[in-house]
Amino acid sequence: MQKVSAKPFEKEQSTKGKIQLKKSAKILNYQMDHYVNISDLPEDLLLNILSLLPTKDIVATSGVSKRWRYLWKKVHKLRFNDQIYEGKKYETFLHFVEKALLLHKALLASLTFRVGPKCTADDIGLWIRLALDRNISELIIKRYRDHGHITLSRRLCNSTSLVSLKLKNAILETISLPACFSSLKTLHLVYVKYSGDEYVRSLLSSCPSLQNLVVKRHNEDNVKRFIIIVRYLQSLTMYLSPLHYVADSDVYYINTPNLKYLNIKDHCTEQYSFEDMPYLEEAYLDVAFTHSEKFFESLSSVKKLSLCLKKSNKCLCHVQDQYLEGVIFSQLVHLELCTCDDSKWLNLLAKLLQNSPKLRVLKLNDKQNHNVGKYCSSSWNQEPSYVPECLTKTLEVFEWGNYKATFKERDIAVYVLKNSLCLKRLVISPKLNISEGIICDHQIIKEDLASLFLGSSSCELKFV
Repeated sequence: MQKVSAKPFEKEQSTKGKIQLKKSAKILNYQMDHYVNISDLPEDLLLNILSLLPTKDIVATSGVSKRWRYLWKKVHKLRFNDQIYEGKKYETFLHFVEKALLLHKALLASLTFRVGPKCTADDIGLWIRLALDRNISELIIKRYRDHGHITLSRRLCNSTSLVSLKLKNAILETISLPACFSSLKTLHLVYVKYSGDEYVRSLLSSCPSLQNLVVKRHNEDNVKRFIIIVRYLQSLTMYLSPLHYVADSDVYYINTPNLKYLNIKDHCTEQYSFEDMPYLEEAYLDVAFTHSEKFFESLSSVKKLSLCLKKSNKCLCHVQDQYLEGVIFSQLVHLELCTCDDSKWLNLLAKLLQNSPKLRVLKLNDKQNHNVGKYCSSSWNQEPSYVPECLTKTLEVFEWGNYKATFKERDIAVYVLKNSLCLKRLVISPKLNISEGIICDHQIIKEDLASLFLGSSSCELKFV
C-alpha cells in the first residue's frame, strides 16, 4: 500500500502547517499499517462477534466469501425472532428455524426464541426437541407481551444438559412432574402460569443444583401459596406486578439456607415466612410485609441492606420495634433506607443504628419523591438512650437524597452529624418541596447544614 507523503504540499504551507501535515501523514500511515480486514481475524473471535447477531443475519454472512460459507454453522448461540419476519408468511419463519437447527453442526450452547401469537405449542415443541437432542445448555423462550401465553412441550420435563432455562409468558401446566433438571443452575419464571401451589414446589424440587432463581408474577398464575425450598440457592429475585390481586390467603414461604443475594419487590403480599439465611450478603427489599415474625431475624447476617417499606393495611410501627428487638446486624456495613413512608422509617432508622455496630455507609432517600408537610405528625419518638456504636466508631459515609428539610429530617441530620466521629463524607441532595405553601430553597438548606456542628473534623461536605 502506497505511503502518504507531505512533500507536495510543503510550498503552500506555513511552518506550523507543515508540522501538522507531517503529523497527519504519520497517523494515516500508522492506520494503514495496522488496518485489519475482518476476514483476517481468528475464527474464535469471528464466532464471538457473530453470536451477538440475530440468526437471520448470521446465516446471511455465508455469502461473504468461501471462508464464511460454513462459518455460521459453528456459532454457539442462535437467536430466533419471528417479528423480523413481520409482513411475510409465518411459514417462512418456521422453515428457516427448522432448517437452521438441522444444518447447524457445532456444539450449541444457547438458543433463544422470541415469538408472537402465530407460534403454536406444536412449533415450540418441535424446536425444544431439536434443541434438547443437541444437549443445549441454555434455553430462552419468550412470548411477546399482550399475545397471551405459550404452552410448552412435555419434552422439557427431563433434561440433564440444561444449565439455564428462562421463560416468559409461558404455560407449564402440561409438563409432568416430578421432572428432572439435574444440571439446572439458573431458572427465570417471568409471568408464567402453573397448575397450582404444589406444582411450583415440585418444579423447584426437581432442580437440585439450582443457584439463581428469578420469579415475576402476575394475577393469572394460579398460585396462592408460593413455596420456595431450594437448599443450594444463592440468588433469589422476586417481583409481584402491582396489578396483581392479592387475597388474604396469599403467602410466601422461603427456605433457602445458602442464599447470598435477595431482591424482592412486592407492595401487595403481607404474609411472608422466612427461614434463616446465615450466608446472606446483599438484600434489596421494596415491600409491605415487615410484620413477618422472622423478617428481620432472617436478615441478621446481611452485609448490604436496602429497605423501602410501603404502607400496608395494618399499623406496623410498634410491630417493627417488637420484631427488631434483640436482632443484631453484626455484619451490616452498608444501609440504604427509603424515607417515602413517614410512618415507618424514623423509628426503624433508630433501631437499625443501634443494632448495626459495623455500619460504614448510611444512605437515606425518598425513592417515590413524596411531598411531606413541614409540620408532619410523624416523629422521631426519642433519640436513642445511648449513642449507637456505629456512629462513634465506624460510620464514614452519610448520604441523603431528596432531603426535604422537615423539622424531623433536620433533627435526624443534626443527631447523625453531631455523633459521627469518623465521618469522612456527607452528601446531601435537597429536594424542592412545595407543601402547605412552603418552599424549601436549596441555598437556605445548604447554609443551614453547613452551619451545623460536625463530630468529625475531617468530614467533606458536598451538595448535589
